Amino acid sequence: MEFVNCKTVKKSLPIFLQGGEEGVLLIHGFTGSPHDFEYMAHELHKAGFTVSVPRLPGHGTCGKDFLTTTHHDWLRRVYDAYYDLSAICKEIYIVGLSMGGVIALILAAHLKPKKLVTLAAATHTFDKRIKFASLISLFTEKMTRENDEKYDDPDLEYLKDQYWSFNWPKQAAELYKLMKMARKSVHRIVSDTLVVAAKNDNTVPLSAAEFIYKNISSEKRKLLVFEKSGHVLSNDVEKEEVTKAVIEWLKS
Repeated sequence: MEFVNCKTVKKSLPIFLQGGEEGVLLIHGFTGSPHDFEYMAHELHKAGFTVSVPRLPGHGTCGKDFLTTTHHDWLRRVYDAYYDLSAICKEIYIVGLSMGGVIALILAAHLKPKKLVTLAAATHTFDKRIKFASLISLFTEKMTRENDEKYDDPDLEYLKDQYWSFNWPKQAAELYKLMKMARKSVHRIVSDTLVVAAKNDNTVPLSAAEFIYKNISSEKRKLLVFEKSGHVLSNDVEKEEVTKAVIEWLKS
């Protein structure tokens, strides 16, 4: 593997908060980083949980680093974080956002956690081009996309410049592999599962949440749709309500 010289900004650093004997593994999404779970992580910790938010390889550093990683790297990092957490906690719950939700489904099918929460899990996406990402990647590594967002935080501005101002065909192809794995895995999930979706999500359709809810084998399951939020439910306008719902589910 070729290593590149870039940096990890503070907003992207992994989060670990020592708490009680119940642990929560939070998994961020594609081109995201632990900062997407900053609020929820601290609220979970206040509620008594030990919390781990790993940074997935190639995320939160730079675009060149991102291109060196595959779905195997992302999965491996999450499994490692789960096993690390299992060394200090008696019970571990899994919460995943977007691609992190997809990874959470794959983990839950294998590891059978007592409780699982998916937030806008990307088993399906609005952008149908993802099916052809592998082919497109033969011609280009990244494609510029319009992004007019302005951030006061220099770390977020850096991440926008490195990740959020481009489409990444090669990496999208790796995401698509995870999506297909998750769709094949859902019927093996028996965890108590809270499926959370956002009505204003322009990345993942509501049908993805319905697919998870209808196809898991869990006896205890709930589908919750937030009316005002966009895709990043853990860090959007209803993050307080979303976090409250997650904590109530994990405590129930």
